[in-house]
Amino acid sequence: MIRYRIMLKIFKLKNMNKKQLLTFLIISVVSATSLIFAGQVFAAQETHVFGNPDVAEYDTSISHLVGYCANNTTATAYCKKQGYDGYTTYNPRYIGPTLHNDRMYVWNGSSFNIVDGYGCSYVLSPITCYKNTCTANAAKQCSGNAVYWYDSCGVKGSLFQQCTSTQTCQNAQCLNITCSNSSQCGTNGYTGSPFCQSGNVYQNYITYTCNNPGTANSSCSNNTTAQLKTTCTGNQTCSNGSCVNQNITCSSNTDCGSNAYTGSLFCQGNNVYQNYITYTCNNPGTANSSCSNNTTAQLKTTCTGNQTCNNGSCGTSCATHSYQQCQGNNLYWYNSCGQQEDSQYCPNGCSNNQCRAQQNANLTINQTVRNLTTGSGFASSTSASPGDTLMFMITLQTTGADAQNVLVRDNLPSTLIYQNQLVVACAVNYSYSNNNGNVNYNTNYCNGNNYNYSGNITSGVNLNTINAGQTITITYQAQVASASNFAYGTTTLNNSVVVNSSNAGYVPTNNASIIVNRAGVYGASTVSTGLTNNFWVDSFLLPIIITLIGLWMWRSGFFFGVERWLDNKKKVRSTYRSEKELSRKIAAIKSSGN
Repeated sequence: MIRYRIMLKIFKLKNMNKKQLLTFLIISVVSATSLIFAGQVFAAQETHVFGNPDVAEYDTSISHLVGYCANNTTATAYCKKQGYDGYTTYNPRYIGPTLHNDRMYVWNGSSFNIVDGYGCSYVLSPITCYKNTCTANAAKQCSGNAVYWYDSCGVKGSLFQQCTSTQTCQNAQCLNITCSNSSQCGTNGYTGSPFCQSGNVYQNYITYTCNNPGTANSSCSNNTTAQLKTTCTGNQTCSNGSCVNQNITCSSNTDCGSNAYTGSLFCQGNNVYQNYITYTCNNPGTANSSCSNNTTAQLKTTCTGNQTCNNGSCGTSCATHSYQQCQGNNLYWYNSCGQQEDSQYCPNGCSNNQCRAQQNANLTINQTVRNLTTGSGFASSTSASPGDTLMFMITLQTTGADAQNVLVRDNLPSTLIYQNQLVVACAVNYSYSNNNGNVNYNTNYCNGNNYNYSGNITSGVNLNTINAGQTITITYQAQVASASNFAYGTTTLNNSVVVNSSNAGYVPTNNASIIVNRAGVYGASTVSTGLTNNFWVDSFLLPIIITLIGLWMWRSGFFFGVERWLDNKKKVRSTYRSEKELSRKIAAIKSSGN
């Protein structure tokens, strides 16, 4: 308030007119605007504007109004004199008629000196002073390659951390640097073994790169490319990473062969053609040289309109599809010139120059048996004793069509033990018709030989195909089980044989019977002879019963008739002996009389 009163006195002493008053108002508005701006910039400071329009004080020692010189040191000292920390802005103004005798305060470093006005022509008018209200160590910032504390006003404070030579300061932190140059990532050079590429020797070359060098975002990368090491010459080839000398296969086409016609004449498009072979030397005169050839059909003769190409020559035309003939299981068409044309496959065979129709095979089976131990002949049944050896014979015959995938199996009873000796024989009177309808006998289908199979008749013997009209005979042996497997008396065993075929349409079977006899025991035996086969009944009760019956018959006189019969027999025998003795004596007398 004192300062404002002094300024009012100055205005009164100078008798300011309206123009001067307008100037004062303009300066006041500008100062206020500066103050507002300063408040925005230094939001963390308290500010105050002094000296409006002049910064001056009345010095009673010299009875003069003294202004402050417009320089930085004086401005700073002035603000500190007023209790502030320093100045923010000031607006130098020429002294003019404002101050009497032009006296000025000038800061000499330790105090204010009053100097003549001509030593300082401008005064602080106005000046804005500030007082700090900042918080210490409010934030950290990078400065150079170190982290420093800063107060809330943005003033740099003490050192927080010094970054090392392998670190960089970024975002108020000391961050490690991965690399500063590419050599820190690796040494460029060849890697791996040489290899062949495009006929030359190459080797991989690795290059290391430091990305964003010297920064926290630095990183290492590498790139591998194949680089040419050696160029192989024309007579060399690359092999296993090196150039190798190689013989030259050919230098010209003639080294590979002579171009010429080859093979026989043939018909094509009703004209006569012949193949022509052309030899080529590829990459002549180099290690990669090679020979190749190409064969093309070239026209030799053009047949006229009334001619037909046949067997490589032009001739008169032949009627197509003139007749058919069998060849194997195929039926071929022939033209009138006897030339073979198109054909068809006969799945059921070809005969009489036509495809045979599908037929089912008719299989017949017969089984007989003989006793090898007793020497009996083959029959539908035979007698046997336990332990005898039997031979079975199966006769198969097919009619109509060939029987395919024939499987024969004998389901032997458990008391017949299979003894193998399997023999498969083919009848010699087999005949068949060939593709031309001719009848052949004793062909390779059946030569009357025996074929020993290693199969087991009980699990099945595969005979494959039995041709129509063919007869197959199978023999094998079996042994009758021991006597302990049979009851006394006779036991009939029925042996069944089964035949399967993929085109028979039915399953034929046949049986043979074996009558097993187990005889009784003679002499000493462990066989029970009692009536009831009970030990206690037969050895104790039965003798008592027989004895009682005998006593009863004796007391009843039943045996008296027997005694008389015996006496009569004795008399007859005595009479016989007497008559015989008499006859002997008579004969002796007669003999002596002669």
